[in-house]
Amino acid sequence: MKLIATALALTLIAPAASAQEFDVSIIGYGKTEQFFEPLSGDLMVTDSRSQFDEFEGLEGTPLDGMSGRCFGSATILRGVIRGHGNCVFTDPEGDKVLQAWSVDEVAQGGSAGTWHFVGGTGKHEGVTGRGHFMRLTNNTAGTTETRIYGTARWPE
Repeated sequence: MKLIATALALTLIAPAASAQEFDVSIIGYGKTEQFFEPLSGDLMVTDSRSQFDEFEGLEGTPLDGMSGRCFGSATILRGVIRGHGNCVFTDPEGDKVLQAWSVDEVAQGGSAGTWHFVGGTGKHEGVTGRGHFMRLTNNTAGTTETRIYGTARWPE
């Protein structure tokens, strides 16, 4: 019995030999559309939708060549922001990764927050990861540049 428990413990703590883990340091470029609705001097709601067709820093990762679509909303009450949303990333073969994000800071022309992978399809099934992002937006031009940092892991 002790031998079985020891073997099980080693199995649970030993990393899979074939898992792929990456440090995430990428920049996504795309188009964005944002809606701002001030309700009072202390209350505002926002809605954001973005399409990313170009990424730097994905070479050699399972997401090389991907595109992404992000959407979400936030409420700003007395200067405190609460917001969240999702991104769906699609690789060239059509397999997808679902990412959830939360916005923690907002300023004119930008926002910052955290993200984590929820799951994926096909070769991305079982993906995990988390980190933070910084987003710069030009609402007049309808463009966005998002810097994404963290770690990502694909099981075999």
